[in-house]
Amino acid sequence: MGTITKESSVRDVVAGHPATRRVFDRHGLQGCGGELGPNETLEFFAAVHQMDVDQLIRELEAEAQRPGASTYVYRETLPDYIYRRFFKAGVLTVLSVGCLWGAFNLWTIGTKGSFLQLGLLSSIHAHAHAMIFGWIGLFVMGFAYQSFPRFKNTTLWRPELANLSFWLLAAGIIARVVAELWQPAIWAVALAATSAMAEILAVTLFLLVLYRTARQSVEPHNPYEKFMGAAFLWFFAGTVLSHVFFFAKLTAASQEQLIHRIALIDGPLREIQLLGFAAFIIAGVSQRLVPTIYGFPAPKRDRRSWIFGLMMASLLLNIASYVLFLTTRNRIFGIGLELAYIMMPIWAVLLVRQINLFAAPERPDRTLKFIRAAYFWLLVATAMMPFFIPYSLLTHQGFAHAYMGAHRHAFTVGFISLMIMGVSAKIVPILAGVDARSLSSLWGPFLLVNIGNTARVTLQLATDFTPVAFPLVGVTGFIEVVGLAWWGIELWRTMNLASTHRPKQLVMPLPLGAR
Repeated sequence: MGTITKESSVRDVVAGHPATRRVFDRHGLQGCGGELGPNETLEFFAAVHQMDVDQLIRELEAEAQRPGASTYVYRETLPDYIYRRFFKAGVLTVLSVGCLWGAFNLWTIGTKGSFLQLGLLSSIHAHAHAMIFGWIGLFVMGFAYQSFPRFKNTTLWRPELANLSFWLLAAGIIARVVAELWQPAIWAVALAATSAMAEILAVTLFLLVLYRTARQSVEPHNPYEKFMGAAFLWFFAGTVLSHVFFFAKLTAASQEQLIHRIALIDGPLREIQLLGFAAFIIAGVSQRLVPTIYGFPAPKRDRRSWIFGLMMASLLLNIASYVLFLTTRNRIFGIGLELAYIMMPIWAVLLVRQINLFAAPERPDRTLKFIRAAYFWLLVATAMMPFFIPYSLLTHQGFAHAYMGAHRHAFTVGFISLMIMGVSAKIVPILAGVDARSLSSLWGPFLLVNIGNTARVTLQLATDFTPVAFPLVGVTGFIEVVGLAWWGIELWRTMNLASTHRPKQLVMPLPLGAR
C-alpha cells in the first residue's frame, strides 16, 4: 500500500499494514468491521472516535514502519458481537408482541368505534410493556454495550454480566406479557413477581456494567454524557414503577378503583419511559454521533445546558402537576401542567439547532432521512402538547384520549422508532464490515412507516369529530408493520453477514530480526 492519507480506508490500511491494527484497536476499533475493519475513511474514523486525524496518521505510519516484535492476534470476542443478540431480539419483539400486536389492538378499536375499551386494557398494557422494554430497551442496551466503551476508549467491563442482562430482560418481558393476559389468576401473580425481579436485575446489571466501564476510562467527561446518565436513571425508575403499576392494578378492589389507579400511575409512567428514558438517551446519542457521522457544522452557540435543564424541568413539573391535579383537582396544578407542556417544544427546537440537523451535511447517506424525519416528528409531537388542555376544554372532554394517543404515537413511532431505524441502519453495516452503498436505499420502509404514522396521528384526531375515521385508523398500524418488517429483514441479513465472516485471527508478521 502507498502513502496513508485521511482518505485512505481503515480496511485498506490494515490490509496493507497488518500491524496498524494495534493502533486502531487502541483508539476503539476493536471488533468493528471484522478482521480488516470497516470500509470507512481515516478522517471519518478519527471524527467518530474524537481524535486528530493527522495524529492518527502519524501513529499508523510509525506502526507500519516499525511493527511490534511480538505476534498480535485478533479474535472476535463477546463485546464485539453482543449487540447483535439485543438488536435481533428487538426486531423479533417489534414484529410480534410489539407493533404487530398493537396493530391488532388498533384494528379492534377501529371496528368498535371507541378508544375506551376496558376489555383491551390488559392487551394494550402488555403491548406497551413489550414496546418499551423489548423494542426501545433492547436496542438502547445493545447500542450502549457496543458503543459506549468505544466512546470512552476503553473495553466493556465484565461482558458476561452484560450477556446475563440480556437473558434476564428477555425472560422478564415474556413473563410480564403473559402475566398481563392471565391476570388475576394466581399464575399471573407469580409470573409478574418473576418479571419484576428479572427486569430490575437486568437494568441494574446494565447500569453497573456501564458505570464500571466508564470508571476504567481516562477520557474526560463530555457534556452529552449527562443526558445519557439521566436517561439511565429514568430507565431504572421506569422499570420499578412499571411493576408497581401492575400490582396496583391487580389489587384494585373495584372497577372504579382500577380506573383511578390506571389514571394516576399510567400517565407518569409513560412520561418517565418516553420523555425520561427515551428522549434523554436519544438527545445524548444525537449530540455525540449525528453531527460527526453526517458532517454537520458545530453550532454557533452551545445550548446543551439549556436543553438539559428544560428537558428535566418539564418532565418533573409534568409528573408533579399531573399527580397533584388528579388528586386535589386544584386548578393551580393545571397551570403547572400547561407550563410543562410549553417547555417541551422549546427544548425540542433547541436540540435540533444544537445538532444542526437541517444544515447541509458533508457526508449524507441513506440513513439521514430517518434521522431528519424522526426529529420532524419530535417537533410535531412536542408542539401538540401546549394545545392538549385547550383542546380537551374545547371538545368538552375531561381528558382528550384521542389527542393524547395521537401525540404519543407521533412520539413513539415518529420520533423514537425512526431514530432506532436510522441509527441501527447506519452503524450495523460499519460493525459488519459491509459497504452500505451495496445495500438498499431503504426508501420503502421509510415511506411506509411515515405514511402509517401520518395517517394514524391525523385519523386518531379525526375520531373526535366523525365515526368514519375509526375503521380507517384501524388500518394504519399494519402499514407501519410492513415498513418495520422490510427494514428489520435487511438489518437482520446485514448482522448475519458479520457473524458469517467472523475473523478467526489476525496474526502480525514478526520482524526479520525477531525470527
